[in-house]
Amino acid sequence: MNTNSHTKFQAPEVCIITGGLLNVTEKSMWKAAKKQLRQLKESRHQWLEIKIKLVSAEPIIYHRRQNKKGLVREFISGKPEFPPDLTEVVLKDEVTKQGLCCSVLTCDEIFQISDENKEKLLRSAVIFLSTTLLHDLSELNTILNILQTYNKRIVVGGALAGSLYKYWEGDPRVDILAIGYGEFLVPILCDWAKSDFTILDAGEGRLSESKYQTKFLFSTLPKNKSLDFISKPDWKNHSPDKTYRKISYESVRGCPYRCSFCNYPFLFNDKVFRTKSARKIADDWAEYKAEGVNHIVCLDSLFTMPKSRIEELCHILIEEKIDIQWTCYARADDLENPDLVQLMYLAGARQFQIGIESGSQNVLDAMNKNCTVEANFKAIQNCRLAGITTVVSIIVGFPTDTEETIQQTLTFLQHAKPDFHFLATFSVRVEGVPILYQKNKEKYGLWKMENPLTMAPYWKHNSMCCSEVGNHVRRMNAFLIENKISLDGTIFYTHIDHYKPEMRDALLDYQFSCYQKYPVTNFFLNRLNSFVDKKLAKDIKLQMTKI
Repeated sequence: MNTNSHTKFQAPEVCIITGGLLNVTEKSMWKAAKKQLRQLKESRHQWLEIKIKLVSAEPIIYHRRQNKKGLVREFISGKPEFPPDLTEVVLKDEVTKQGLCCSVLTCDEIFQISDENKEKLLRSAVIFLSTTLLHDLSELNTILNILQTYNKRIVVGGALAGSLYKYWEGDPRVDILAIGYGEFLVPILCDWAKSDFTILDAGEGRLSESKYQTKFLFSTLPKNKSLDFISKPDWKNHSPDKTYRKISYESVRGCPYRCSFCNYPFLFNDKVFRTKSARKIADDWAEYKAEGVNHIVCLDSLFTMPKSRIEELCHILIEEKIDIQWTCYARADDLENPDLVQLMYLAGARQFQIGIESGSQNVLDAMNKNCTVEANFKAIQNCRLAGITTVVSIIVGFPTDTEETIQQTLTFLQHAKPDFHFLATFSVRVEGVPILYQKNKEKYGLWKMENPLTMAPYWKHNSMCCSEVGNHVRRMNAFLIENKISLDGTIFYTHIDHYKPEMRDALLDYQFSCYQKYPVTNFFLNRLNSFVDKKLAKDIKLQMTKI
């Protein structure tokens, strides 16, 4: 516990730290590698994590080396706008409402910290560290190692905090682990700071203490299913000297579905699906439009639910001429109706991120997706007809996934031809997701290694071992690129908003040429993958002998 005295302020200042270990705008591979090495020092049994990161980095390495010409150069040269994390804006709003001064930093900024940013930490009385974009305890420890040199009180909150409390014994560097709704937690934490850190009253929430004296603070929950009580995040006042053209927005918490791999329905320590109304969203967006915003990224897991809400919202946006473009996550079965997809386009929708997950119905059923391969196909076609960009995600290695079902997924993608794809490996990192229930472990013969110090704990089930999954992903991505089926989202992520259908063929050709042009790089990456594979297989075998 940080008990050393700190400089007293008339109003104690809060330093808000958000973001991930790596920045999506990272231009230096060397800088990224150095941060990864620091994080890996905190990891344990991290060979699967190294394999996943190596496979993800491979297309980016080819892309960085390749010359860009014509339409590709035009696409890449468009300057993307990356606004601050929504968490940063919301936290600053809430802290300011409580009468406290605050400064903001990102996790990326504290690695090579400037004098100005160091001063922000030095003058603060307490640090609010968001873990929303941190993956595991090794990443959190890497950040805490840096922050502990400033000897400040530290509050850790966000998505990772929502799962940490279930198995974590606390840390002497962390004063409070905050779990639940920030709108209810921040006033409590600010009152604690105002009391010179002597009074922590959980109010209607709950407070407990861990083995290492870290206090676990749980928020209360909303009284009903409406989120209309949440104030519109104030982007204009967040940076008064800057006009944001693109911002993030949240209108949903929880999820009405229970896909076996997903923890989103259980975030905020809450199991209820809660939403803002169509009227509330439209009013917020109209105000943002007046402030100069022209693109909104909806961070909700399911912006298209409930269906009646999305229809009402679209009609309001069209009728009231709220001319703003938006991107959202959507379920495929919400996009089966071409008329609804066209309505969303007319209301400003320009990009849908769709969890396709697999081209095998058996795997979808094992995931409890409540969706069909046919619905996935129709969704992609309807979006193409409407002029909406599709970004699909695939999970590789889920229980029941085999070489045969992976081939079915590739065949599906070959016919559906989405615009962009992301390939993710099956993960057992997050505690409490349905696939990790004991009955499902027994059903699928699923073993997982208990290891919070990596984003990719080892696993094995009846149809696959994690020692195989990285190479499946690697082969799948190569197939999609070499057959010019879809664009790798990891290569083009920062520029997806600038994508136009007429660019597709040129970008597919460019992507193909990246993989064909560098045999020496390919040889080196093959050798490196082989080395990691051997280390991974050996470590898995060693861990399984301990069962």
